[in-house]
Amino acid sequence: MSDRRSADNELYDRSCDLVEAAAAIRRVAGAPEAARAVPAVLGSIEAALRELLWASAALEETTARRLEGRARSSGEPRMQPRSERMQRGYANLQIALADAERASAAARSLAARALAGAAAFETARLPG
Repeated sequence: MSDRRSADNELYDRSCDLVEAAAAIRRVAGAPEAARAVPAVLGSIEAALRELLWASAALEETTARRLEGRARSSGEPRMQPRSERMQRGYANLQIALADAERASAAARSLAARALAGAAAFETARLPG
């Protein structure tokens, strides 16, 4: 992170980069000539989901620290239930990201086998 940029701006900018990259992948994914890259892209999605899982854990920790500090300073009784709901929300997010990572790994494997089979079939059909 740049010394001249605040962490909140850097974090937000990187999240915008993530959305921009995902939109670019979506735009190109339907091109017929993109088929060879499908397993590699699914591998990248798998890796990105793993990184997002770890990022969500770090975001949870950051949020919890902030809430704990506020609860101590304000003595507000509603902070504990909010904190518990927030933790459940992050837990659900992390489970979903882990599930999506495994699904991407499975899709990558299936796509690689299917594309290899299709390539072998096309090669067998070539005259010569």
